[in-house]
Amino acid sequence: MAGQRKQVPGAVTVLAVAGVVVLVGLTAVFLLPRPGGSSPEAAGGERQAAAAWSGFVPPDYVLSAPEDVQTAYRFALERPDAMMWMPCYCGCGQHSNHKSAYNCFIKQDTTSGEPFDSHGAGCDMCVGIALDVKALTEEGRTLRDIRAFIDEKYGSVGEGTDTPLPPAS
Repeated sequence: MAGQRKQVPGAVTVLAVAGVVVLVGLTAVFLLPRPGGSSPEAAGGERQAAAAWSGFVPPDYVLSAPEDVQTAYRFALERPDAMMWMPCYCGCGQHSNHKSAYNCFIKQDTTSGEPFDSHGAGCDMCVGIALDVKALTEEGRTLRDIRAFIDEKYGSVGEGTDTPLPPAS
């Protein structure tokens, strides 16, 4: 009987060690980042978010950007009717030939099938303009009112894009 009692604690130890090994393995599979840089949960969330972007899959530089940058890209993609009337004052009209703040996020020529312009991902002013236009649009302001706000807030920074005034509402 004494021999049997010694075997039981040994078996419990082996089972405990095996359980720890399994838990560590599962933790590594489900919680640690993948070699590509994202966990399965993050990758699934990115895929779900990308599916909602008007049929376009945003590039990695958008999906890995901070939330405000992603919001700016999504707004530009979904609301060209507002963004196309807003100038950008970061200098992109001169160095990138942009015609409006819309082009900081969405290319003028989308015949390649890739609508996204990488410029907006690295420019705080472009993101700020897009988020201001979004907020004012959601408040129900007219395009002319929004344009006046953008011109007033950013116009002293530098030369704006050659963006026509929006039509009167």
